[in-house]
Amino acid sequence: MIIRGMNLPLIIACIVIVLALIILPLVVSYKAENKEKNNKNEWNKIKEYGNKLNNKTREKY
Repeated sequence: MIIRGMNLPLIIACIVIVLALIILPLVVSYKAENKEKNNKNEWNKIKEYGNKLNNKTREKY
């Protein structure tokens, strides 16, 4: 087997810790990426509204 002196709960605990260290950063970055996409959408809405106002003021003159 792996090492004869190691017992099963210790091996399972090590595997869980390693998986947590791999999966946790992926989850955090996924959430941050989604938040960034939503933020960009808000900025696009603001930009479009500003362009709409600029076009209205340009039409007046």
